[in-house]
Amino acid sequence: MTNQVDIPEEELLLPWYVSGQLTPEERAQVDKALSTSPSLRRALEEERRLQVAVATAPLPEPSAIDPDTLLGRAAAAVSPLPGWLKPALAAAVLLALVEGAALAWLASPAAIYRTASAPTSKIVVEQTRYAVQFVEDASVAAVRAALAEAELGIVRGPLPDGAYILESAQGDQAYDRLKRSGVIRTIARTD
Repeated sequence: MTNQVDIPEEELLLPWYVSGQLTPEERAQVDKALSTSPSLRRALEEERRLQVAVATAPLPEPSAIDPDTLLGRAAAAVSPLPGWLKPALAAAVLLALVEGAALAWLASPAAIYRTASAPTSKIVVEQTRYAVQFVEDASVAAVRAALAEAELGIVRGPLPDGAYILESAQGDQAYDRLKRSGVIRTIARTD
């Protein structure tokens, strides 16, 4: 005897409904079910809250991810395997990888998989570049702080004249912040 829970197809389609990824026929099917089912409307609101939570969740900084620590935690969580089980486990993993590769090769991804997230649009960020010479007695810490405050990154440098090429998406705000920092001898927009 199996304990199987039957979930209505319309409820299974809710992630795609929320992100606008359903075909017109599927959308009409979900709309019809929503008009008669209070539990499906509650599930829809929960799906919308979940999508907002995922979209606004902070991502860790790449520098905060230490692969050695993560692998160490994973290794510590697994109890030692008996010697005879290691080759069997390795064979099972290899078989799963081969089967996965075969399935990926044989099947068209569009026919078996459709994301529940909305399509991403290309975000174009206008970057402004500046040629900057720092004052001679500016400390490295002061320069770093000024660059961080102005949200500027070093693209090239030092050039033969001692200048650096900096870049920012902040435009004139970055220019003004850097000028006020006291670590700049000269600054000129390069684009």
